[in-house]
Amino acid sequence: MKKHIQDNNEKIKREFKENTVFGKPVYVLEPLSSEVDLDLVLATLGAKIPQSLADNFDNIYIGEFDDFSENGKHFNALYKDGTIYISNHQDDAEDMVDDVVHEIAHSLEARNYDDIYGDESLEREFLAKRKHLYHLLPASKRANMVYFLNPEYDKSFDMYLYRDLGYDSLRGLTAELFYSPYAITALKEYWANGFEHYFLGDQRKLKDISPVLYNKIQALVNTKKEEKNEV
Repeated sequence: MKKHIQDNNEKIKREFKENTVFGKPVYVLEPLSSEVDLDLVLATLGAKIPQSLADNFDNIYIGEFDDFSENGKHFNALYKDGTIYISNHQDDAEDMVDDVVHEIAHSLEARNYDDIYGDESLEREFLAKRKHLYHLLPASKRANMVYFLNPEYDKSFDMYLYRDLGYDSLRGLTAELFYSPYAITALKEYWANGFEHYFLGDQRKLKDISPVLYNKIQALVNTKKEEKNEV
């Protein structure tokens, strides 16, 4: 990741257009497709996400990164060491906005860990849903229950959901449990997926399906706004 950025430093200096969001620089290392209007992406982010929630990252890099591919699965975004990395391969502006908001959620976890996870209520809600999912699955499709009771990210469980069960079938099976199938992956993805849909989706649906998650997000939003004296 760092080597890729270093290799492009001169290119950035020569070609960098002054793109910013939340007062943070946005570096475009590889060109975006014609379907993506970066100005619209940045304007939407500025309109949808409170400034107070953007204090935990320093910049955004857009391009192709080796870290986006692992075990045959491709990722479009990543938060790491104070930077949000976004793939330049996006379907449209909405697709890119989704990715950035998801990574903003991950950027908030370190400094707000106790507020999000400290009382374990979010973990309890998440694991209760995992257990429910386990019993909804046909016996022939069930992985070991141990995987369902582990809130941490596990590569083999991720691939089980992605390949063996498939997101299309999970979407119908878990419509009343999870806002989207990716939220099943791990507790931290449950948090980030909920955060994404709190700002970009149907808040009422999120509150109905995942009340603890909804309240955690709302409490953090209110706390950050008060700290920054935002309206």
